[in-house]
Amino acid sequence: MHFYFTIHFMKITTFLFGITILISVLFFSCENANIHLDDAGFFLKDTSSNPTVDTVHFSTQIRPVLQNNCGSCHFAGATPDFESPNIYNNIVGGNYINLANPENSNLFFLPDPGHADGYLAPVEHILIVKWIEQGAPNN
Repeated sequence: MHFYFTIHFMKITTFLFGITILISVLFFSCENANIHLDDAGFFLKDTSSNPTVDTVHFSTQIRPVLQNNCGSCHFAGATPDFESPNIYNNIVGGNYINLANPENSNLFFLPDPGHADGYLAPVEHILIVKWIEQGAPNN
């Protein structure tokens, strides 16, 4: 009888251990894979030796970055709404862009400094800053 309980206890323990591992893998696999910049909201600027920048296009470069990385929280009805067909107007008309100082745009600082760090990769930050430096055109 003691042997039966030992085997049964081992099966239950193994099962619970397997469930714990499965839940852990599923939970931690949803973690953001992007690098979090410890910069309290100051973003990387491209300082490469070649400062010539091709035109950054809102429709093909900026919109997809915002929708793919921010749209899960900033969906229809949220402020700003990154799923709306009027995404450009929501950003530019909503005072999220600072043309005079792109790095200080509210897009990066609201709701708190560094908010976007957990969602955008450094290359995406650079792309958005370049777009703002080019006047944030609706192209």
